[in-house]
Amino acid sequence: MSDPGKFSAEDDVALPSLDCDARLVMDYSINQITTCSSPFEADIAEWRHAGIPSIGLWRRKVDEIGEQQAVELIRSSGLNVTSVSFAGGFTGSSGFQFREALSDGYDALFLAAAVGANTVVIAPGSRGRYTERHERRLVVSAVRELAMAADDFGLTLALLPMERRFAGEWTSLTSLRCAAEMADDTGRDNVGIVFDTFQFGRSDRIVAILEHLATLIDLVQLSDSIAGPATMYDRLVPGEGDLPLADFLAALRENGFVGDVDVQVWSDAVWHRPITEVLAAVRSQVDQLLAVPTPASELPVSV
Repeated sequence: MSDPGKFSAEDDVALPSLDCDARLVMDYSINQITTCSSPFEADIAEWRHAGIPSIGLWRRKVDEIGEQQAVELIRSSGLNVTSVSFAGGFTGSSGFQFREALSDGYDALFLAAAVGANTVVIAPGSRGRYTERHERRLVVSAVRELAMAADDFGLTLALLPMERRFAGEWTSLTSLRCAAEMADDTGRDNVGIVFDTFQFGRSDRIVAILEHLATLIDLVQLSDSIAGPATMYDRLVPGEGDLPLADFLAALRENGFVGDVDVQVWSDAVWHRPITEVLAAVRSQVDQLLAVPTPASELPVSV
């Protein structure tokens, strides 16, 4: 698949206060979906110009330029790759038959391995004509097979849940718990889940859920939101909306999250902004959002 979801916090978890200016910034990437209309080559140049060291690849842009050229550009750019989005559609909702979707999944693995990515995002597909039991068995078998191959490349697979009203053809997983249960059903250690802040960040229980699922989350898809988005394209640059993103990240960090943070802004408004302006806005906001206190052992010593 070349394209691509209700829990808000009862127990607020704030970032630790900073007693000095010394800070570390967690690594993050910006996904090519955030700059939807720009070509692959322009993305590479703009990421480097903006000083953003990591990128999340969107397979639609890879397809437009051709995989070989895309891989060569990534390798020569020095950019790290956090994730490749998307594979899946095993139920036929994306237009693939099951075996075609599985083959496409292998293609996504080969691409991810070639660029040194960490994670391939799996959007399983809607239930379609299948019963719940049949659909689950079908998806679990496909993910398990791909996970076995992914293990040989040192890759993880991350199942994508989405809020029910936005899930559409993308996924039958409409909660983080649902995705976690399916990941467990595969019996593979390299299968985890995606936490999309836009999809689930408005729930009053999300912080508690993140504390429980932190070690199973392989990828955080980071974007902001207003209180009542009308469509899945109403995402905002982190820091420009109402979500307590710092609380989410603190809950994850404090409970064993070791995955990647990928800024992924599906937004008609953002897509119409100049790419240089968008990347600068993301970097300004996210560098502050992900700043954490420097451990005492790493503080400079005055003589």
